[in-house]
Amino acid sequence: MSAWQQVSANATVPDAVPKDSSVAESKSGLAEAEMEASEDTNANSVPEVKGEVTQSVNTSGEDVCSSTTSGLEVGAIQTSASSSSALPAPHQEGSFLARRPRRSSLTLKVGMVGDAGCGKTSLMVRYCEGHFDEDYIMTLGVNFLERSVSLRRTDIVFSVWDLGGQSEFRTMLPLVTSDAAAMLFIFDLTRKPTLVSIRDWYQQVRLLNVTAVPILVGNKYDLFISLAADQQASMIRRARKYARAMHAPLVFCSASHSIHVQRVFKLVLVRLFDLQPTFERQTDPTRGPLCEW
Repeated sequence: MSAWQQVSANATVPDAVPKDSSVAESKSGLAEAEMEASEDTNANSVPEVKGEVTQSVNTSGEDVCSSTTSGLEVGAIQTSASSSSALPAPHQEGSFLARRPRRSSLTLKVGMVGDAGCGKTSLMVRYCEGHFDEDYIMTLGVNFLERSVSLRRTDIVFSVWDLGGQSEFRTMLPLVTSDAAAMLFIFDLTRKPTLVSIRDWYQQVRLLNVTAVPILVGNKYDLFISLAADQQASMIRRARKYARAMHAPLVFCSASHSIHVQRVFKLVLVRLFDLQPTFERQTDPTRGPLCEW
């Protein structure tokens, strides 16, 4: 019995998992995608993407980091003996604080896996800290960062965990997948083998966590658009097949140029809480990086 069949036979998907994220269907679909040995190099199927990438740092208010709001201080009010009547109810401290909108908080763990050199750490740092460093070294083991965002009256803390892509760190995979609400499967848009290996990463993750929402993320879009048209078309076709097999959204991004970085994590919220996205699908590769779900 193959590894795909073992996972399909043994893993039980809880009721909370949507039907379209069936582990068995995902593995079967990925197997079909992987068995496709020859790629149709017809460049007419997907026109070549050309153009200069411009740096686009998100400055909108769609995804604003939350700030800590301190409680209001109510000063002591001194009154004379002749005017010792209580303050009207709306001005009393307890009543005023009771009328303040209550906020809740929630921590969401998001794991990131993929081959070495795909830009997982760059993507994490760009989202959590807002900058990009050309001199990152390979992740040794596990890294994690946090970022807080506000969603209506809820403060959400993204706890992002990044696993080194080298084979010697596979034993640390449970640290990343344990209790993860979502898993980002990262590949390099300029290296097809990193996409092919997503099949193996998906297998191993699903053995440890069958409920996490999957997102398929192609990084280094800024380099991808300089590839030949047939290479772009081949990568797009295969990425779409993998995304369909995984029942996962597909997002092309660039950590270095801050392209679709915010959107990756917004999609996590959209999928987890069944929200209506505030952005449109991008299914035409000639108009920009893909964002499909």
